Amino acid sequence: FEKTSGKPVPYEIVDRRPGDVATSYANPAKAHDLLGFEAERDLGDMCRDAWNWQQRNPMGFKNG
Repeated sequence: FEKTSGKPVPYEIVDRRPGDVATSYANPAKAHDLLGFEAERDLGDMCRDAWNWQQRNPMGFKNG
């Protein structure tokens, strides 16, 4: 997201909260096998779209 926005994203690495999942993995092969779905966009595309939308809509979904 920093690369897309050109702005630093402040973050802090801390311990997990109670109830947080220790690890999480995703394998898109099952979606492809069962549904014929194959992603056409990558994480960079998603970050760019989210940033562009936010730039066009600084108040979010609120009306000006």
